[in-house]
Amino acid sequence: MSDPLVHFEIAGRDGEALEQFYSNLFQWRIERQNPGGHAYGRIDSEQVGGISGGIRHEPEGKAEIVLYIGVEDVEAAVKKVEQLGGAVRIPPLKTPEAYFALIQDPEGNPIGLVQRESQA
Repeated sequence: MSDPLVHFEIAGRDGEALEQFYSNLFQWRIERQNPGGHAYGRIDSEQVGGISGGIRHEPEGKAEIVLYIGVEDVEAAVKKVEQLGGAVRIPPLKTPEAYFALIQDPEGNPIGLVQRESQA
């Protein structure tokens, strides 16, 4: 079985402005949240084809779009990333919402890895 796309995030320095932009452009309903003290706008997943999504406020970061792939074993996937020439931005981390890691491909593109619920 191939690993499915399960989540996306759009990040930028002004999260509120991004929320307004995407809400007005696509008529997305966005709920303001503050998980772990970080400003975050959760996008209503029913409106975007069932894939969950969010807008992340990164005041010191750069703008980027991150796709999250559901994997059976996040730790094994991270090891494979390194073997294939990628890098780890955030090592496997368990939060109340998910067990995930953030990696980058050999060109520097960010990709999130999320362990499927049945495996977490």
